[in-house]
Amino acid sequence: MQILDKPWQNWINENVARGCAYEAMLADMLKAGIAKDVAVFNLNNRSNATSVEGQGVSNQQTGPYEQEASYLFQHDNTIVTQDGQQIQVAMRVTAPDVVLLDKFMTHAECDAFCELSKSTLTKSTVVDDATGAHVGHEHRTSMGTYFTLGQNDLVKKIEARIAEITGTPVPNGEGIQILNYASGGEYRPHFDYFPDNTGGRVHTAKSGQRIITVIMYLNDVKAGGATVLPEINLSVYPKKGSALYFSYFNSKGQVDPSTLHGGSPVVDGEKWIATKWIRERTYM
Repeated sequence: MQILDKPWQNWINENVARGCAYEAMLADMLKAGIAKDVAVFNLNNRSNATSVEGQGVSNQQTGPYEQEASYLFQHDNTIVTQDGQQIQVAMRVTAPDVVLLDKFMTHAECDAFCELSKSTLTKSTVVDDATGAHVGHEHRTSMGTYFTLGQNDLVKKIEARIAEITGTPVPNGEGIQILNYASGGEYRPHFDYFPDNTGGRVHTAKSGQRIITVIMYLNDVKAGGATVLPEINLSVYPKKGSALYFSYFNSKGQVDPSTLHGGSPVVDGEKWIATKWIRERTYM
C-alpha cells in the first residue's frame, strides 16, 4: 500500500496533535484526490487518529515510556500452570512487552466459550471520550458479550490461569469479553489503556488504569483477522488455543503508545476471541 509523501505525513501528524476527528481528516484527503484505500491506510498506520476506546496518549505524560520487567515469567519456554496446562512461549518482544503463548487454552475450552456466548451477542461498543459512556462506532464491527468475574467454572479456571502467569490478583481483572467478527469484520488500531480525558477518567477513578491485555484466540481463521501492532510491524494470526499478552503501564504511571493495536479484517470465515483486561487495582 502507498505511503504518502512527507508533507502529507506532516499534515496528518499536525492534525492529530490538534485533535482533529478521523472522519474530517479522511474527508479532506478524499477531496484532495487521494484514493480512499490509500487515505485510510495512512491514517490508520500513521496518525492513529480514530476516536475509539483508549485512543490517544495521555497529554499529561512527559518523556518516552520507560520499559520495565514483564509481568510474565522471564526465562521459561514452557509455563506449567497449577491446573496442569502446559503453555508454550512461542514469541517474545521485550519493548513493548508482548508475548505470544501457544496452547494457552484447550480446544474444548475454546469451543465452550463460543457456545456459551452465541445467545447473548450484541453489537460491540467503545468508550466515548467526552462522557465515558459505551457507544457504537463504525471502526469496531464485531459482536460481543461479557462474562462477569467467576460467572461459571470455565470462567473461573481461565481467570485463575491468567492471574497465575501474570502475578496479578483475580479481582483486578475485568470480566472476560467474547468477540465474534464475521467476514469483513475489523477493529481499527487503538489503545486498550484509557486516555487522560473526561471519558477516560470516569473509568480509571475507582480501579485505576488498565495495565495488561490478554487476547485469547478461540478458533482458526481461514484468511485475515490478524492482530496487528503497527508501531512494531507485528502481525499475529489467530490460532485456536493461543493467546497474545501485552502490557503497557509502568510504575511511574506512564502508558506505552507502542502497544497500538487492531484487528485486521477477516477475509474468509469468522473470528472468535476472548479478551481480558487487567487493572491497577480491584475492578469495581
